Amino acid sequence: MKKFWNVLGQILGFLTIILYAFLYTDAQFHFGLPADVMTYLVLARQFAALAVAAIVGMEFVSGKKLFVFIYILVLAIVVIFMFFPDLGNQLVALLNSVI
Repeated sequence: MKKFWNVLGQILGFLTIILYAFLYTDAQFHFGLPADVMTYLVLARQFAALAVAAIVGMEFVSGKKLFVFIYILVLAIVVIFMFFPDLGNQLVALLNSVI
C-alpha cells in the first residue's frame, strides 16, 4: 500500500507544481483565459496542495493502523474547517457546550 501512496503522491506533486508554475506565469504574462477558468484553476491549486499533503501523510502512516486512524481523523478536521467553516463553527460551539 505504501508504494501506491508513493506513486500517487509523486504524480499529484508533479501536477501541482505544473499548476503553480502555470498560474504564476499567467500572473506575469496574462494568457487571456476567461475569469471563470482562472477561478477554477486557483481553486484546484488549493485542493491540490491539500491533496499532496494528505497523500504524503498517508504514505508516512501506512501500515500502522492506529496512526492511520488518528491521521484520517485529523485530516477530516482540517477538511471540515477549511471547506465547511460554518459546520466547523457549529462543532466548536457543540464541544464548548459539552465541556
